[in-house]
Amino acid sequence: MDILKNLPIYEVLNDIKNTLNTNSTVILEAPPGAGKSTVVPLSLLKESWLEDKIIIMLEPRRVAARMVARQMSKLLGEDLGQTIGYQVKMESCFSKQTKLLIVTEAILVRKLQSDQALENVAMIIFDEFHERSIHTDLSLALSLQVQELLRDDLKLLIMSATLNSKELVNLLGQVPVISSRGKIYDVENIYLKESIKQPDFKTINSLLCDTTLKALEENNGDILVFLAGSKEIKNLQISLNEKLKNKKSDIEILPLYSALNKEEQDKALIKSEKRKIILSTNIAQTSLTIEGVRVVIDSGLEKQSSYNYLTSMNHLNLTFISKDSVVQRAGRAGRLSDGKCYRLWHEKKILQETTKPEILRTDLSSFFLEVSLWGIKDTKELKLLDYPSTEIEQSTKLVLQELKMLDENFEITKLGEKALSLGIHPRFAIMILKANELGYAYEATILATLLNEKDIFKNSFNDSNIYSRFVHLYENDIESHFINKYLASNILKQAKFLFKKLNSFEEVKKAKKRVDEKILSVLLLFAYPDRLAKQRGKNSNRYKLSNGKGAIINIEDSLFNERFLVTPILNAQNKDSYISYAVKISLELIQEYFNEYIQRKQTIAYNKESNRFDIREVTNFYKVELTSRAIANDNNIDFSMLFCELIKKEGLELLTWSKKAIDLKNRVNFINEYINDEFVSFKDEDLLRSIEVWLKPYLDDVKSIKQLETLDIYTILLSSIPWEKQQEIDILAPSSLRVPSGSNIKIDYTNIQTPILKVKIQEVFGLHETPKILNGKVALQIHLLSPALRPIQITYDLKSFWQNSYAEVKKELFSKYKKHYWPDNPYEAIATNKTKKNMNK
Repeated sequence: MDILKNLPIYEVLNDIKNTLNTNSTVILEAPPGAGKSTVVPLSLLKESWLEDKIIIMLEPRRVAARMVARQMSKLLGEDLGQTIGYQVKMESCFSKQTKLLIVTEAILVRKLQSDQALENVAMIIFDEFHERSIHTDLSLALSLQVQELLRDDLKLLIMSATLNSKELVNLLGQVPVISSRGKIYDVENIYLKESIKQPDFKTINSLLCDTTLKALEENNGDILVFLAGSKEIKNLQISLNEKLKNKKSDIEILPLYSALNKEEQDKALIKSEKRKIILSTNIAQTSLTIEGVRVVIDSGLEKQSSYNYLTSMNHLNLTFISKDSVVQRAGRAGRLSDGKCYRLWHEKKILQETTKPEILRTDLSSFFLEVSLWGIKDTKELKLLDYPSTEIEQSTKLVLQELKMLDENFEITKLGEKALSLGIHPRFAIMILKANELGYAYEATILATLLNEKDIFKNSFNDSNIYSRFVHLYENDIESHFINKYLASNILKQAKFLFKKLNSFEEVKKAKKRVDEKILSVLLLFAYPDRLAKQRGKNSNRYKLSNGKGAIINIEDSLFNERFLVTPILNAQNKDSYISYAVKISLELIQEYFNEYIQRKQTIAYNKESNRFDIREVTNFYKVELTSRAIANDNNIDFSMLFCELIKKEGLELLTWSKKAIDLKNRVNFINEYINDEFVSFKDEDLLRSIEVWLKPYLDDVKSIKQLETLDIYTILLSSIPWEKQQEIDILAPSSLRVPSGSNIKIDYTNIQTPILKVKIQEVFGLHETPKILNGKVALQIHLLSPALRPIQITYDLKSFWQNSYAEVKKELFSKYKKHYWPDNPYEAIATNKTKKNMNK
């Protein structure tokens, strides 16, 4: 263990131990290569507070968990599985003697859910916390609740090289923060020259190849190249093999990514006699010390998964890494000696500070199921650095309700609990559980793992058919040249693991009938009821999905021209997504197995040309129409409901609106504009929304457009207003106003903000002030008219008009209308609607 004294972390070990003796939660900041992932956990194994309990340490990646466990066992001079053990997906190595168990985050969540008090655990270490996977955030939040409510002696140590400690302290309170000094070795960062254009996805491989060859020539030691994904790794591997074919005996070019088997991963990680060029994804970004690496070449790119809640689909986006990731990647070159890092971007390039955490960009179905299983209804009860938006929480919970995993109160169901026990996405879990009821559980586990991995077909441009892939896996026919044998074998291995898990808590049934394409389509629709696709028209490659979105299939695809498809994997686009995986399904199967999803209703359309209604019976699977047929028998038609739906769609113009009806509607809307009272609303949108309340009772005997047009809308609207409110209308918004001439002049409420009184000027002589309505609150806008009913003045202030404008208006009108009465003093003049000759009659 003397090697510990050579690492920077050694200087703060005593500080860490002393602080943990008096505090339950501690934050540790230490740069890459400081030794935190191995030295700190080992140094805590003899602390008195550990007693007979264990330490659990979380590692974000399976490879890192295995390698860190192996390294610590080596330092102790023991075999793996004794003092140090690990537990990752489908693999574990520990014993009763194990005191330090390294796990991936989902494993800890399962442990917490099965034993909330974690009785045998003294401490949880969160290593590389900055990676902020959804399970990291959740497991920390649950651990904090355990610490607060059940185990005040449970210790939490949060470690990272690029940690936002201020953000964490705000969340956790004033917990101690310990910082280790800088890196032990220097790393020289070499940026892309300004004279070289920033590479794109077409030119990056060539630049990577040239940079790797240059680094190989100019430096000693092994080279670690960071690339976005396995496709990019394979492309660079081909290019380097071609360039170095004469030196192949001295140099190994080794890929490193999660889909490789353990032996291939270990080959890239363990020291070799030959010089190595390791082509890696983010898998080597944290925790791993790859002995021999002196040079890092960083493409600056990564593939980041994000979930689009509008399309209900995952996207894998090629993005530039954050500053945090830049530091982590460069740190791989300075672990055991001075090193170099070639950064294939310009030094002036602006990078994001941190990578967006998964809780803000991924599908949260499993997260909300876990939270519900924990017994929490409000996510705010958990201490999280970031919270999902209310809209995303609601939409996700609704999907889980549709899948019967949450009940009407958003509490987890027995089905939801079983789904979580399988440890896979809820969609796949529900498929396996429902498949088991039919006797096809094992087949469903193959299907679930097939959909969760990359394509086993090496070239599948014209084939989206899942069944063709499934058959090869189901029959273990994976030796063909067009099949990725390792990937196929791994899928079968995962399927058996899932099947064994199911068997541990559920009785597994076996169908008498062999699985076929029909059954496969049913199983898929169990998982993806929102991805049923219906062809928009014969010979069309466009489909409508049951979630309302659109999809396109390649016209050369083997499934082209199928009427119905189940489309679990889509390449999401803004408008129509491309179908990557699908299977055909018949209408008969949909009706047989998914009757609970099918809605049957009558629809109505109005043909303006023929002035007739087209009434049909329609069945829908969510937003996809399955069938439609005309209804001939009137006795089976709910006309009143259909007319309500038709008016909602076509508008209120389908009804006959008399002047009285329009006037009543405008008067009521005027009152609502000015009085904040619970008055009935006659706005168009409100009338349409409440049409079943005010109109439907009058539609019982209406069966034709002619009968609909003869409805007395004024009387119907008036009857929807309570009697006392009807009296208020006449008081607050009278339909007319009696003017000095004795005439009742109608008030125009067309503009509900500005009621208008259009009146001949002679009829308001003697009226000193502008009339007001609404209990004297709103002045009428007076449109003064000539004897020929032409507007001569618009005013809100009649008094001011008589004083300032009348004299000029009088001169003009007198010359045009000599037969009419034009007094000098309008205040005291007699109002009239007659000419001078007829005034005394």
